[in-house]
Amino acid sequence: MADLIYVTVFNDKPLWDFPTNFLANSLDELLLIFGCFFPTTLVFLSHYPKKLFSQIAYNSMWIGIYISLELVNLMLGTVKYYNGWNIWWSLLHNTIQFPLIALHHRNPILAWTIALIYLVVTMKILNVPFIVSQCIVARM
Repeated sequence: MADLIYVTVFNDKPLWDFPTNFLANSLDELLLIFGCFFPTTLVFLSHYPKKLFSQIAYNSMWIGIYISLELVNLMLGTVKYYNGWNIWWSLLHNTIQFPLIALHHRNPILAWTIALIYLVVTMKILNVPFIVSQCIVARM
C-alpha cells in the first residue's frame, strides 16, 4: 500500500526510479509491489517475535536485508535517486517501515497516523508540493 501511495504522491517529483523498465512503468511498479513487497510483508509478519529485544533484532535484520539489496541495485544502476533522496533516506525509511508494518498488524489507526506524519514531514523536507495547497493557491 505504501508504494501505491508513493507512486501517487510523488508522481510529479519522484525520489527514486528503476530505469531498467522491464515492462511499462506502471507494470514494473505493480510487479515490484506484488512480487517483492507483498511477499516480504507476509514473511516478515508471519515470523514476527513477541519479545522486545527479539523484535529489535528481527527489524534490524530486515532493515539490513533491504538496505543491502538497495546498495546492490544502486551499484548495478538499476535504481536512481532524485530530488534529494539518497541511501541514508532509504535507511531511515526502512528503519521506520518495518516497525510500522508490525504496528499496523496490531494497531492500524496508530500506524496510519504515524505513516501520515512521516509522509508530510518527508514531503516538507524534500520540497514536494502538497496537492491541497496547490488547489488553494489556484483558487486565489
